[in-house]
Amino acid sequence: MQAQVVSLSVATDRALHGPGPGASALRAILDPEVNLALWRRESPPGVAAEVARLSAASCPDLRCRAARASRAADIETLLRDGGLDASRFQHWIADMTALVERFADLVEDRPMTLRIETLADDGCRRFHVDRTHLRLVCTYRGPGTEWLANPQVDREALVSGQPNEAILRHGEPRRMAPFWVGVMRGECFPGNAGKGLVHRSPSIGGTGQVRVLFCLDA
Repeated sequence: MQAQVVSLSVATDRALHGPGPGASALRAILDPEVNLALWRRESPPGVAAEVARLSAASCPDLRCRAARASRAADIETLLRDGGLDASRFQHWIADMTALVERFADLVEDRPMTLRIETLADDGCRRFHVDRTHLRLVCTYRGPGTEWLANPQVDREALVSGQPNEAILRHGEPRRMAPFWVGVMRGECFPGNAGKGLVHRSPSIGGTGQVRVLFCLDA
């Protein structure tokens, strides 16, 4: 498995190789020309079976600040706040904790917000950018986040609130697969105003699918 880093510069849409295989290539998000770093990975051992137990109502929108000294405990507490038995999700908790650690290495001392959601609707279907520094997303079940390469985006249509059909210049959105890890730049990353990664939630409403989303913001 090799992480792929996608450059979304204004002039081109070129794929770059990160500094190494696996999760270490996520650090390429710090490259000035990169708006999205992707780690294309398989399902971590034991995780798929655990998240298969979740219903759409299990974690409607659980979120907290991730404390540096107790990240695994923070996630366990969050699941318990949602009425779940954390002892049944130890593989999942370990994987989320590892992602928090990797994200913390990227954002250093910036405060982090951790969010876990299970949902059966479409979420935010309009293409948009995040008012964040960096965001990490991983969909543990169901279709992943959809995103656009920069040449596909009409930024004027985006800013003026026009519909998706006007924002998307050509082609189709790209989509992250389950268990892939994406780190995307938001509008608040230094020097990135007006260039945040354009993305949206996948359409699952009415399909009976349950999507399990893990998100970190800084």
